[in-house]
Amino acid sequence: MASCLLAFVVVARCVEADIPRPPLGAVRESNDDNLEDLHNEDEADDLMSFVGTGVELHKAASIRQNLQSPESVLNEPDHSWETQFSQGVRESETMLACDETSVGSWVRDAGRSASVVPEKMLLAEEFFLEAFNTMPESKRKEKQAEQALQIYNHAKWLAEHNYAKAAEWRYRESARIAKQCRRGTLASHALARLGFFLIQWCRYDEAHTVLQESMKLNTKKNPLGPYLFGVLDRQLAGSDVARLRAAEELILNSAEQPSEDLEDQRLQHIADIRYWRNAELEPARCFDTSSVTHLVICLACTFGRVMQEFFA
Repeated sequence: MASCLLAFVVVARCVEADIPRPPLGAVRESNDDNLEDLHNEDEADDLMSFVGTGVELHKAASIRQNLQSPESVLNEPDHSWETQFSQGVRESETMLACDETSVGSWVRDAGRSASVVPEKMLLAEEFFLEAFNTMPESKRKEKQAEQALQIYNHAKWLAEHNYAKAAEWRYRESARIAKQCRRGTLASHALARLGFFLIQWCRYDEAHTVLQESMKLNTKKNPLGPYLFGVLDRQLAGSDVARLRAAEELILNSAEQPSEDLEDQRLQHIADIRYWRNAELEPARCFDTSSVTHLVICLACTFGRVMQEFFA
């Protein structure tokens, strides 16, 4: 039955939805990207986590009231690194509060992704770099964590607007900086989100590698990474029963997902896995489905097993 089960599971995977690809709008509604306790994170335990508060990080009205013109800051002869860094945060948050029609000018992102990005985004990132040139060493780790978070948000904004090349560079850069300042949870989230979008962009091999790295950094506070890795590895397992089982265990043990669409897909994957496993143990459970395809495959496999045992 095991070999037959494998056969119909492989076939079933072909007729089921291959990889979870909810519309990008569903990702924008996700609540997983709000970070709390950034400054209170313990270096050893990495307490930073994504929480579902549903509270927007960026309030455009208050930002605009406090915003200085970029030229006025850059031209000040005695501006400090604190001023530069704060200005970078303000430019970043102003940009993140905009959509494509209101974000303003776009410029070539030379030296980074070599793509085009909003001018305000690039300006914010330049402010961060200038601040680090004169920043005291004692402040670098704390400010690097803030920088990594802002760049993560830049990547998310770009990815949701389908600027893949610019977004990918920033997800990787956010993870690099986060690892540098020992913010493993943020790094794992950046790579998990990159893996999600690589799947959207049909770059499955790269997504597999990125998600695997994300899991190595953190699994406890990284619900997206292990789940997506399990779904992807289940598709790639082929006739490798051990790999298939391991992938299914990742899905079965996965936590609630950060968006409604992903959570619905996770629950459907779990239901499918349990169906095939129950059918392996009790052929009568083949009828525990509303899918005609699943029923036909399950009955055919059961019949084949009976014939195999009869002529053995």
